[in-house]
Amino acid sequence: MKENVTAEVFPTLRNISLSRRTFVACAAIAAAQAALVSAGCAPEVQPSGEGLASTAAFAPGTYTASAPGKKGPVTVEVRMSENAIESVEIVEFEDTERISAPARERVPQQIVELQSLNVDTVAGATLTSMAIIEGVADCVNQANGDASALKKAASPEKSDETKEIQADLVVCGAGGAGMAAAVAAAQQGLDVVVFEKTGNALVSGGWLEVFEGVDDMKPDMTDGNRDMFHATLQKSLDNGVPKDFVDAVQADFDAYFAAGNTKVYDSMEYYALDYASRNGGPAKEYWLPYAHKVNDLNNWLFDQGYTVSGTLVGIVGLPWPRKAHAVDKENGEGFFSVFDNTVETQNLPITFLFETPVSELIVDGKAVVGASGQCADGTTYRVMADRGVILATGGYSGNPDLLKKYNEMWPWDESTVIPTTNSYGHTGDGHVLAEGLGAELKNMGRQMVFPIADSIDYSTETIVGNAGLGLFVNVNGERFMNENCLSPCAGMNNFGQPGKTVFALWGHDYASQVELSGSWNNDSMLEGDPAAKAAAIVESWDADVEAGAMVKGDTLESVIEQLGLPPETIETVNHYNELCLAGEDTDYHKDPSCLHAFGDGPYYGQSSGGMLIFLTVLGGLSTDPQMRVCDKEDNPIPGLYNVGTMVGDMFATNYTFMVEGANYGANCITFGYLTGKHIAENE
Repeated sequence: MKENVTAEVFPTLRNISLSRRTFVACAAIAAAQAALVSAGCAPEVQPSGEGLASTAAFAPGTYTASAPGKKGPVTVEVRMSENAIESVEIVEFEDTERISAPARERVPQQIVELQSLNVDTVAGATLTSMAIIEGVADCVNQANGDASALKKAASPEKSDETKEIQADLVVCGAGGAGMAAAVAAAQQGLDVVVFEKTGNALVSGGWLEVFEGVDDMKPDMTDGNRDMFHATLQKSLDNGVPKDFVDAVQADFDAYFAAGNTKVYDSMEYYALDYASRNGGPAKEYWLPYAHKVNDLNNWLFDQGYTVSGTLVGIVGLPWPRKAHAVDKENGEGFFSVFDNTVETQNLPITFLFETPVSELIVDGKAVVGASGQCADGTTYRVMADRGVILATGGYSGNPDLLKKYNEMWPWDESTVIPTTNSYGHTGDGHVLAEGLGAELKNMGRQMVFPIADSIDYSTETIVGNAGLGLFVNVNGERFMNENCLSPCAGMNNFGQPGKTVFALWGHDYASQVELSGSWNNDSMLEGDPAAKAAAIVESWDADVEAGAMVKGDTLESVIEQLGLPPETIETVNHYNELCLAGEDTDYHKDPSCLHAFGDGPYYGQSSGGMLIFLTVLGGLSTDPQMRVCDKEDNPIPGLYNVGTMVGDMFATNYTFMVEGANYGANCITFGYLTGKHIAENE
């Protein structure tokens, strides 16, 4: 790395690992890491005079306590002498391993070093940090200490130092797109500095699109697959795809099975036809090159050691079986494990500035030549970059001010709060910085709210998840919408109901209809015995009933009563049954294929609880094919790029699925990887 700071500041810049074994730290870190971490970034401890030595008196012993974290309790074990906290150990936690790791490392260490509970939380792991602090406070009180006094004790003194670094490329954001860009550029020899405002790389996503998958991962070809294949080809012809291209795919399909293959057929050419039939655009000229790029990404990831597990599946909207997860990793952790290993084993020249949000883009004339940000310890880093800056800061679903500023769809008032399954750290930082340089923001009003989802465990929406087969009513027991409309429309319809609350009612026999119609809750809809799958769906409903997420009853009246709906709701059900039996929804024009009358019990019901969850945003920065940010005249801003969910042109029609960055294979990581590689090779 080219640098104009002393060697002591970055002693091991070419052996930096994302896993926190080595990185530019912004707070005190474990002593075992000291040899690998920039010495200039650990703040000095300056006792305030109110520390433990003068105030503490404990009953010596080992104490245990728990406090709520992000996903569950965090349990600490604290050993105390008569006048000191000697050790803090995390003995149990449920929070995401990777995201919580910096807090689990640093907070206990700072408590012991400072003999204080007045320690910094770790950005991006605030709830884990607070759980540790509160757990230790409980232990202090158990030992007859004064936790409230320790919360006012010594804290690290903030630095006012400014450090300057010279690099080839700056990446703002260490999520999937940013990490792919940084690693790809560094593999081509560029010195890269990554700003990240949290204490670790953001773990997100899950699906990888593998359309040339290993045979043992592919499911068996079914009659349903064959029907879908032929329907795709016919739709392609109807949409004007040249017949010779379609015929070539058909011939390849026939040859594949003539050779004795029994697994699902796929190819880049069929991928192109499949996407063209669903999304429009010329298959050969647009989607086939796209397929090659996605396959390039897959091969790159596999070369770095990425592995997928299980059987390829289809999902609603993308039903052909080509979706896969990483082996034994939650959400997108599999990607980041690979990035970790690649950075470390290949000694890539990447410097990570964690807990350092970018606050300024440095310009020379009209060109972006660097970025600046202040670390949690107070140190300001100014990084000059010969090849420019890549913005990968995510969307803006965690910024209520921006949501309301650009809203074009939702009747929001000042009190409206909508939890999001996207990261709350997605606050539109890159959008604001780029707009300040004249960048154009596109489709910012495209904000998607689904009726029901879980913002804690990122489960998919459940009411919409039954493919609109059931009946939706409001708190008055009145039907108010076409239940199988698109999910964003369902969200909008629900938003206008009293208390923003919606209820779903359905019967157990709907499970077989879900099998026929498809469901968000049934990723493997294309394979398996229908009766067995219907039974599995009912089993999942019963599990939700046991967990308290749904209600169940032998009669509809019982379900209605359990949900707190008025008795008159049964009249709504009866009228709905009449429409179903007639085969025509004259009230709201629901698709006749989704009109299924209530049969025999048992019956199920669910309430949204007044919550509209699963907010994602589809807009972002105007971007050209080289992933350069463009101004209002559609001219690229020199030296400024963006990747991931902040690309406004792309995500206006292809939303961030389930959790931030989940459309890894097709979008986020692909464009991050390609952009980093392109800058290294061409700019």
